[in-house]
Amino acid sequence: MDPERKQRLIERFRQYLDDTPPEDSVPASESREVDLFTLFTELAELKNEVKLESRQVKQALDHSRELIDALRENNRQFSNELVRRRQEQDEVRLAAERPLLLEILEFRDRIEAARESLQGYRPGLMTGRKTRQYLSRVAEGMEISLHRLDGLLAGYQIRALDPVGKRMDPESMRVTAIRHQDDREDGIVLEEVRKGFLRAGQVLRPAEVIVNKRETTL
Repeated sequence: MDPERKQRLIERFRQYLDDTPPEDSVPASESREVDLFTLFTELAELKNEVKLESRQVKQALDHSRELIDALRENNRQFSNELVRRRQEQDEVRLAAERPLLLEILEFRDRIEAARESLQGYRPGLMTGRKTRQYLSRVAEGMEISLHRLDGLLAGYQIRALDPVGKRMDPESMRVTAIRHQDDREDGIVLEEVRKGFLRAGQVLRPAEVIVNKRETTL
């Protein structure tokens, strides 16, 4: 039923109510009965039409909800797939960068060892002033190089482990020797022989450590 017809029908019903006299004043005529029957017939059609449209609106709303749910599910699946692909790309990138980073760590080890050797070196009385100045500049240059390397490694989320005084962790440490100190607990790391490093929380290179084991007395 089109809106204009509905409006005309509503206007006719309103006019009918305004023009209808009290029941005990004027007898109902045949034409009035016919008009009343027609009016109520059309009202019944209007009611059915409203019900039909309500069902159609409900169906449309249900369809919209289903569509929204489907879009949400598709978006969730797309987000999960995007996260998975990013993780795969990160894993591939980390695997590709790992050999180079390990080489950089080896280079860092050599510089640090040379610096420590210079720090432990004590010139003799016959060592000239120029030689001492030269060694001092070399040690200073090594210190600067180590600082720059550490900055480079930090850019790759790499940081050194700090195992000394902690309990031995087989995932991030390797035992190279055992010492005996009765005043320390078994399994405590006494010394780090070779530095270990983490990258983004994952072990890049395990630390090589010396672990305590108390001597048993009979």
